[in-house]
Amino acid sequence: MKNLIVAMAVIGLVACARNMDSGSALAVVNGGFEQASSDGSIPGWTTEQHAGPVSYEMVVDDQGTYADHGSFRMTRSHDEVYGALTQDIVVDKAGGVVELSAMLRSRDVGPKGWGLMISIPRLREFSPKLTGTSDWQRVTVRATLPPGTSSVTIGVILLDGGSGWMDDVQVKAIAR
Repeated sequence: MKNLIVAMAVIGLVACARNMDSGSALAVVNGGFEQASSDGSIPGWTTEQHAGPVSYEMVVDDQGTYADHGSFRMTRSHDEVYGALTQDIVVDKAGGVVELSAMLRSRDVGPKGWGLMISIPRLREFSPKLTGTSDWQRVTVRATLPPGTSSVTIGVILLDGGSGWMDDVQVKAIAR
C-alpha cells in the first residue's frame, strides 16, 4: 500500500511538471506562412536588415515547405551584418518564461549562422545557429521575462551568407 501511494505521488508530480513545462500557446500571426501579400510583404511579420541597400530577399516560399503550402525564406544577396524577420507578441505582465520554437533549414549558410531570437528590453536570446546545409529541424530558444514585460519580439536572423527557411512558428508562455 505504501509503495502504491508513493508511486501515485510520483506520477502526479511528473504530470504537474509536464503541464507546467508544456506552457500555454501565445498567438502568432501567420506562423505557418500560408498568407502572402501581393506587395511582397509578409502579413504579421516585419522584415529588417542592418543598413545600406537591400541585401536580403525575404519571401513566402511555396517550394520545399515543411508543412502545408508556405514557408519563409531569406537569402542574402550582398554583404550585410544581418537580416531579420520579426513579430511582436503580447505576453502576460506577470513574468515567467517564453519559448519560441520553429522548424528551420539552411542552405550554404556561413559560420555566423541562421537561428531564432527572442528580444525584450536589455535582453536578446538566440537559439543554437544552423550553418552549412541542413534539413528541417525543430529549433527552440527560451527567455526569462522580467515582471511587467508586456510584449516580446520574436524572429529569425541570418548573420552570414546563404539561405534559411522557417515554418511552423510556435510561442508558449511557461510558468516559473
